[in-house]
Amino acid sequence: MSIKKKFGFTLAETLVALAIIGVLASIIIPSIVNSYNKVVLQVKLKKIYAVLSHISQYAIADYGEMSYTDFYDGSSEKVQEWFSNYIKPYLKIDKVCYDEEGCWAKNVTHLNGDSVSNLTARGIGGNIVTFRTMDGTLFNADGNVPADLDNLFGIDSDVDALVLHIDLNGFKKPNVIGKDIYVFVYTNKGFVPAGNDRDKEFVEQECSEDGTGIMCASKIARNSWELGEENL
Repeated sequence: MSIKKKFGFTLAETLVALAIIGVLASIIIPSIVNSYNKVVLQVKLKKIYAVLSHISQYAIADYGEMSYTDFYDGSSEKVQEWFSNYIKPYLKIDKVCYDEEGCWAKNVTHLNGDSVSNLTARGIGGNIVTFRTMDGTLFNADGNVPADLDNLFGIDSDVDALVLHIDLNGFKKPNVIGKDIYVFVYTNKGFVPAGNDRDKEFVEQECSEDGTGIMCASKIARNSWELGEENL
């Protein structure tokens, strides 16, 4: 008479197997999520830069040369006029805020962890336009003088220009310049990343754990739109 043996797992063996699976999942899943988030941000950042560049071309065709300095006189009204003529017609905008709350995240920090010193309840700067596009991206447009363009944004200019802070994932965290917020400047060269007129070493220092993160868009653009570890 033959005896059939039954093979199976004991409760202890099953628990051990589940524990191993749990450990592997805790290691693998965050890596997969980070890789996915990285690709999403890279694609969106590159797309936004392309859109901004095309907007300037469309506006030139419709209104003539895009001269921001023709509008800017230090007042909110002129920034709004520039936005209404040269930006608003070309984007699908969900909400616009003229010097008021509702279109920009609070508690924004630099890449090195420092708070953005001139952050107001409405957005970054004083005479500003903030707006949200239909996909949830936040934009902050603010006029800046040549000294600030040079010292803060790495742009050589002898005239005032418009600075755009763009929060790729809207109100979601981390709300950090250099991670989900990137900076572009509209000059007579069109839309360029902040740091466009600085060398590689300077830009990389600004886009590091010890830097402000303001020039990260320039570093990423020069690196074929590949985000670094400091941007994640």
